[in-house]
Amino acid sequence: MQAKPLVVRDLTIHYYTLHGVVKAVRGVSFAVGRGESLCLVGESGSGKSTIGLAVLGALPSNARVVSGKILINGVNILELSEKELEEIRGKEISMIFQDPVASFNPLFTIGQVLSDIIKYKLGVRDKNEAKKLALKALSEVGLPDPERIYNSYPHELSGGMLQRAAIAVALATRPSILVADEPTTMLDVTLQAQILDLLQGLRRKLGLALLFITHNLGVVAAICDKVLVIYAGSVVEYGPVDEVLLSPLHPYTKRLIECVPRSSVKTSRLKYIPGSLPDLRKDYPGCIFAPRCSEALEKCSRIAPKFVEAKPGHFVACHKAVKAG
Repeated sequence: MQAKPLVVRDLTIHYYTLHGVVKAVRGVSFAVGRGESLCLVGESGSGKSTIGLAVLGALPSNARVVSGKILINGVNILELSEKELEEIRGKEISMIFQDPVASFNPLFTIGQVLSDIIKYKLGVRDKNEAKKLALKALSEVGLPDPERIYNSYPHELSGGMLQRAAIAVALATRPSILVADEPTTMLDVTLQAQILDLLQGLRRKLGLALLFITHNLGVVAAICDKVLVIYAGSVVEYGPVDEVLLSPLHPYTKRLIECVPRSSVKTSRLKYIPGSLPDLRKDYPGCIFAPRCSEALEKCSRIAPKFVEAKPGHFVACHKAVKAG
C-alpha cells in the first residue's frame, strides 16, 4: 500500500512567551492521502494555523515541537536541517494563505513572482520555458487572459483574481500536498464558492493531498472528505464530513454547527458558544471543553475522555457521547 503524502503523529507544540509556556497543540494525529481532503475546524486560537505552519516547517522562532512526527512523503521534516526543508517547502508542499495580498511583493508583477519560483524550485533556467509554465499555471486556475495577468501587478487585480493567482503560485511546482489556511475568509460568498470549486477540481485533477483550515463549518461541506474538529489544541472529533455534520457526537461540534447562519431558519440573534477558550498555559485533568459544555457530566472535569471510535470511522473524545453510543 502506498504511503500517504502527509502523516502527522502525536504532534505537540508549545509557544515560549514572556507570560509562560502556551501549550498550543496537544497530541494531534491525522493523515491525508492523494486526492483526499481533510478539514481542520475550530474557533480562532484553537491551534489550526499552528498545525498548518508546522506541517510547512515554518513555525515562528518562539515555537517548539515538543513531540511527534510530521511525515512528508515518508520523510520526517522535524529531523531535517533548514537547507533540507527549503528543498521540500514550496516543491513537495505548498501553502495558500488567508490574505492573497500578503502572498505577493507589490514591486513585482505576478509573472515575475511565478517565474522566479519556477526557476528556483524546478531548476528551469530558460526564461521562455519558465514563462510558458507560469502562463500554464495561471490558465489552470481559471484566470482569463493569462498573458495580461502575467504582466499585472498585485494591486491591479481584484481579490478573487489575486487569490487565484496565489493558488497558481502554490501549485506551479506541482506539489503533492497543499495547505489552505482560511483561503476564502476575505472574499464574498460568490467568490468563496468559485475558489472552493476551483480547489475541488484541482485536488482531483492533480491528485493533491489537501489540508484545509477553517473556522466555518459551512465551508467544510463544500470542500472536504473528512473533518478533524479541534478545541484548544486537542482533537475532539474526527470522521467523514457528512457523518460529522449530520450526526455530530461532541457537544463542541454541535455548538459550532448551530453557529452557522441558515437562510431557512429565522432568528433575531446569531448563536454563539458561551465562555471563551481556556488558558493554554495550564494543564487540565478532565475534558478541556467541560467549563463551556452544557452537557457536561460530573466526571468530565476530573477525568479526560479517551479518543475512541464511537461509530465506524467516526471518532470522538467525550464521556457522554461514548456512553450514549
